[in-house]
Amino acid sequence: MNIRVLISLCVAVLFAAAVVPAMAAESVPVQREIIPGSELMTTQEREQYRLRLRGAGTAAERERLRAEHVKAMEARARLQGLRVSDPSRERKESK
Repeated sequence: MNIRVLISLCVAVLFAAAVVPAMAAESVPVQREIIPGSELMTTQEREQYRLRLRGAGTAAERERLRAEHVKAMEARARLQGLRVSDPSRERKESK
């Protein structure tokens, strides 16, 4: 096999390996939820919350975890004289 053909083939494979995952990542929209009370949480707490939600097996379990989290954040906010905004709950109530 000619060395130029081999080099061209290697370059093409490397290019494809770099471009295809980037294209796949762009086609799948990332859905990020606004975490109620996130302004009262540390970065580590927010990441732990996200991991718990991802680990939930069902939508009902995610909703239960979310409701527990909202209650905890409301309690934390009350201690600081603040109020927690929950955009997803507000959207549900307005429907």
